[in-house]
Amino acid sequence: MKTSLLSFIIAFAVLNCKKSVGVNETNSSQISNASSLFQLVWADEFNYSGLPDPNYWTYEKGYVRNNEAQYYVRERLENSKVEDGKLVITALNDNYKGHPITSASVITKGKLDFLNGKIEVRAKMPVGAGAWPAIWTLGINRDTVGWPFCGEIDILEWLGYAPQYILGSLYTAGSFGQPVSKVTRYMPQDYATLSSQYHVYSIEWDNSRIKYFFDNINYATYLSSEMTAKEWKPFTKPHYLLLNLALGGTAGRRIDYSKFPFTYKIDYVRYYKKVN
Repeated sequence: MKTSLLSFIIAFAVLNCKKSVGVNETNSSQISNASSLFQLVWADEFNYSGLPDPNYWTYEKGYVRNNEAQYYVRERLENSKVEDGKLVITALNDNYKGHPITSASVITKGKLDFLNGKIEVRAKMPVGAGAWPAIWTLGINRDTVGWPFCGEIDILEWLGYAPQYILGSLYTAGSFGQPVSKVTRYMPQDYATLSSQYHVYSIEWDNSRIKYFFDNINYATYLSSEMTAKEWKPFTKPHYLLLNLALGGTAGRRIDYSKFPFTYKIDYVRYYKKVN
């Protein structure tokens, strides 16, 4: 869920070419066998009703980035609610308080930090062009150092106009402060079920690498050895988690208004630490 136009130009290049610099095309036979190495330390299973648990979650508000069409609303059940064991994030074409399109971005900023370990989210994508849901992290120092110096880990991005692909990415700052990206475009064998069934999106993160998984398939790995110490530095510091549903903007493109309401569902969020 990039925070600059340059990064989205890179993302579009990924979607429109077979191979390019920074794109990691991986073998789908790479299966994770590391589950036994991690111990669950925190989870939200969404086994309650109402707004997301305020002990864990807060919100972004307003028109935040990327020329996106939605206005993020705080604490509004129509846009973010927990029901039937799921967190449901809904984008509406409802002109709420003068904002034509509303949605939600639910975040752990100031509530929970993440550093190393395994972050796992089971989710089901929306349907329709213009939808741009994401599962991602930003460094907790973003407010002081800014983006891309804080670092960004995109555990998942999905674009409604290219529904066969998922994106797993890293963003950081280069030697002169320019955005540096690592982007993988991956097409799951069962991509047709991304919006009809729940799938697990996760990363395994340590001091030397970040591994990306779709269900149990390790489809990308980014190594600290492939980056400078300065570029890797943001990934040695705590991050917070974001779950959001954007519409349009520099990556979401044209919105299919016939698909409103767009609904993004999350079954659970789990955080594991490595067993010593």
